Amino acid sequence: MEMSEYRLVIQKKGDNGRFVNDEIIFAGKVERPESIIDMGLRHIQQIDIIQKIQDYILLQQSIYLKEDINFCPKCGHKLKKNGLNKCSFNAVFTDHKVPVQRQTCPDCKWSSIPSVNSLFGTHLHPDLVKIQCEESVTQSYAKASDSLNRKSCKKRSVNSTMSMYKVVDAVGNYLGKLSIDPEQTPSPILNKAQLVIQVDGGHIKSKGTDTRSFEALISTVYSLENVKRNNKNGRGEISLKHSSASALDDSQAHIRKSTINAAYKEGMGENTVLTALCDGADNCWSVIDALSPHCNSITKILDWFHIGMKFKNIGALGAQEYDELLEGAKWSIWHGNVELCIQKLSSLQLLLSDELKKNKIKKLSNYFDNNKTKIVNYNYRKEHDLIFTSNLAECTVESLINQRCKGKNHMQWSREGAHPVLQIRASIASNEWPLYWENYVIGAYPNAS
Repeated sequence: MEMSEYRLVIQKKGDNGRFVNDEIIFAGKVERPESIIDMGLRHIQQIDIIQKIQDYILLQQSIYLKEDINFCPKCGHKLKKNGLNKCSFNAVFTDHKVPVQRQTCPDCKWSSIPSVNSLFGTHLHPDLVKIQCEESVTQSYAKASDSLNRKSCKKRSVNSTMSMYKVVDAVGNYLGKLSIDPEQTPSPILNKAQLVIQVDGGHIKSKGTDTRSFEALISTVYSLENVKRNNKNGRGEISLKHSSASALDDSQAHIRKSTINAAYKEGMGENTVLTALCDGADNCWSVIDALSPHCNSITKILDWFHIGMKFKNIGALGAQEYDELLEGAKWSIWHGNVELCIQKLSSLQLLLSDELKKNKIKKLSNYFDNNKTKIVNYNYRKEHDLIFTSNLAECTVESLINQRCKGKNHMQWSREGAHPVLQIRASIASNEWPLYWENYVIGAYPNAS
């Protein structure tokens, strides 16, 4: 059988309506594949084809790339063409040099040297920015850079760790401003009768020398009708929710405003009753309190997930009677009897000789005493299928903070560096990123449209 050849050709339609100027993009022979690796085109060949097609199309588009001025802004004389400025344009997999028309004034010599960046606010295609953001907020900048370079079959400066950082910083900070913009706060459409809000904090290792860590706050608002339960472990998955995040040291201004906005998006209205779950920290309750003027009422509940973790962290006390007394204290809290729980913990303090364990019990007792107005009958709420723990759904701190801002590589952050990452992660968690990412990217680069 005669070996056949092929070629990929791109053509331009001329003024006469005919396609002219055949340009061969790629050519090859159709050969018998000896293995799966011979099937079709290799990765690098596919990138090469994309590169050449993009170069051709960009060259045709370049005739439209010039500043919309015809007269000198200094002396008013008519401008003349002054050659081309080859400037950078970066697509998802390929990098290009695009010619842009320069202009000069023959009288005063004023010159215009436009670029893709000056004309559109960025030299990055929004599709590239989207992928850079998504890669960078799920793994380290170094790993994200390596991942994108592998997809492009070469190391690209546009995918450097610093470039990725700048992209996330621009888009994330734009998202942050958008989340607290009063004009972006929607009127409640559904005015839902009940909503749940969880507020929690997570500590992130600090780059600064003055402190070892700083706290980022996370809030999530959702409706129980959007929770799909897993009968095996009692946990659930939230199909629709709105999350907010802040790493700023701004007296909670950002997290409060963005949480209110998130609650409105979920359908909060003046008749809505909120059930609030919190670990007991004052700063978390403060965020919840900010919602009070915007709803009917708030039922505050000390989150059982955190209560259970505090009992677990105490560990074994060394004697069966001590462990039974501790278990009795937990049983009392489970049934909403905070006074009996504190009594049992006080008795336990008197029996223990280990000062470290006594101190742990004392802290636990103080924890319940400080939050006694938020302790409910958890047993009753469970039996009646009422919300009482954040364990029902995924842990927002784990999904928004820990998976990116912590880890085995001991990452260190500044507040300004962590904040934009959390904004994008919150948008993804809220299912808004897939729908509106293009608006976010273009909004981050004002002239991109």
